[in-house]
Amino acid sequence: MTDTSKNAHELTSILDLCREVIPYLDGKIEKNSPSPLSQQINNKWLIGHAQDYLTIQALRDDLTKQHPNAGDDYLKARTWHLLCWQPIYITFISIYGLQRLPDFTGFKQQRQHNAIVGFIFQRDELTAGSTEQLIPLAAIQLKVLFEHYRTQFDSLERCRPGYAGRFIADLILGNLLKVKEINPNFNDQSVLSDAALWLNSMDLPEKLINSLTIKENQPINFIRTSCCLADKINKKLCTDCPKAHKNSNR
Repeated sequence: MTDTSKNAHELTSILDLCREVIPYLDGKIEKNSPSPLSQQINNKWLIGHAQDYLTIQALRDDLTKQHPNAGDDYLKARTWHLLCWQPIYITFISIYGLQRLPDFTGFKQQRQHNAIVGFIFQRDELTAGSTEQLIPLAAIQLKVLFEHYRTQFDSLERCRPGYAGRFIADLILGNLLKVKEINPNFNDQSVLSDAALWLNSMDLPEKLINSLTIKENQPINFIRTSCCLADKINKKLCTDCPKAHKNSNR
């Protein structure tokens, strides 16, 4: 098997595992995908170009139609979460599931009305390594991708780095706990160790690791610093919502 065919086979394995974990996480490889401008016409794709603000605006408009009474704060939080969730989940599934990291160069995400589901890799190059080796490499790619989305979103409404970073950190920390649930060898100390490496590599404030706490004879506890404001929709607070715990002793 040539290196090219091996890479394609391994990337296909990542895509298959992504679908197995979350059926909506449905990706494909298209090395000769349509040109950016032709894909952008219907505002259906985030393509890594300046026109992405049009797709983000269309996403927010559809969310507004779905939840006209939710308020701007909810729409902002939901939009930003949707922009970030797929790259983080793909990265975690690749690193912790297969010890591989795909190349996000030319990575595209699909907008389907009020959601971001589906993606395309334009390169099949992969990097193999340990978790400690791959996390900093993943961070290099994700920081570029998320800063692009943030600046595009910020051109439409205020989305400052601190606000955006808290959501990214919470997605990372929450996924580390998901790894712990399925990997018996990944214990609380592993979560804390990898959390510190992720936050440092992503240039996120070290203090955000305090979202994770360990008490004697209790499982690790996680309370987000960002709020998705889902209670604006379903009148319920998430179990890890900061508003639900602001008056409690952690």
